[in-house]
Amino acid sequence: MLLKEHLTQFSKKELLDLARGVEIRRYSGLRKAELIDRIVESLCSEELMRTSFVCLTKEELDLFRKLSVAPRQLSIHETMDGIQLYRYLMGSFEEPADQFCVFEDVAEAFRKIDDEEFRAEQFKKGWMVKCVRFFAQYHGVAPIEVIYKMYRQRVKCTIDEMMELLYEMPIDIIESCIIPMDELGMQDWPKDDPLYSDKGIFVYIPLLEEDEFDGLLERQMDKDFFIPTKQQIDEICQFSYEESSPVYKKLESFFMVKLDLPYEQAVSWCLQVWANSYEGESPTELFDSMSEANIIPDGEEMARELMDLFMSAHNNTRLRVNRGFKPNELEKNRKLSGRMPTVVQVSSHASEILKEAAPQLQAMGMPQNCLCE
Repeated sequence: MLLKEHLTQFSKKELLDLARGVEIRRYSGLRKAELIDRIVESLCSEELMRTSFVCLTKEELDLFRKLSVAPRQLSIHETMDGIQLYRYLMGSFEEPADQFCVFEDVAEAFRKIDDEEFRAEQFKKGWMVKCVRFFAQYHGVAPIEVIYKMYRQRVKCTIDEMMELLYEMPIDIIESCIIPMDELGMQDWPKDDPLYSDKGIFVYIPLLEEDEFDGLLERQMDKDFFIPTKQQIDEICQFSYEESSPVYKKLESFFMVKLDLPYEQAVSWCLQVWANSYEGESPTELFDSMSEANIIPDGEEMARELMDLFMSAHNNTRLRVNRGFKPNELEKNRKLSGRMPTVVQVSSHASEILKEAAPQLQAMGMPQNCLCE
């Protein structure tokens, strides 16, 4: 498939927006076919190819190279990487086989820039993208020094060199920017506060656009910042949650062994449990979703075991309001000041949650008298 063919599916308005985004001049009067040709020419130019491809993560770039050889169906662990390639107009899903392919004209243009200089720059910027994604998901607002602590684990440089690298990166990819403290009205912030910075505050821009900045700071209070290892950054950027953690491994095993789900479905449900915990939603919604998918625990004992796992996942999921810490980690470290997040005690709360979930569980075929004892 060619990028040109893919763009024919876009509306004229979408194409005009895209042309504006890649800074094409004098495009408003062009016919659709002419507009597509101009967009393809611009996107496949060496300048834009280098700008976009150096910001791919290692996994995204590896997947692009593999798919350049032949299209194929993506595994569950490749799905997020494939979505990023789709977002950047590097590939798409083919129907009806539902295989993912990279665009032939994009692949040909990429081969011309895939040199030693490109690979050195991609190593630095691709790792930066991962650090920024972790920050956006689990910090939202942080001193630039926090990003530096993550970044220097894999790339050795000064903080000023790292900041220059950030300034070079497209804002639509990192969706974040460095803002001096005084511009945020934080010039009187105490120096011993974890949010204080000599260099500036890194801010996830959607928080400002959606007017969530002040609310997030109020909820985070003066908690410290969790600094992940490079392995944790890799894992969370690929799966969104820590797939290798004991809690989620136990949950994955339950889905496969007790509920007889294939591996990819088990991982998909673990991701749903993570999303439920991350958003602070009630685990009863998970039972509702399982009911709709006709996944039914075999009796009250299995339902309680599953609810215990949901509660354990809730207490062991990293949260933005905790600046990346899990509720259980904050509970163990009482030196952290501010209000502690609620840690749900499984043994005392599971019965209450099960009663709340009674309508969903009854729909799944469980007797009511088993739920209310």
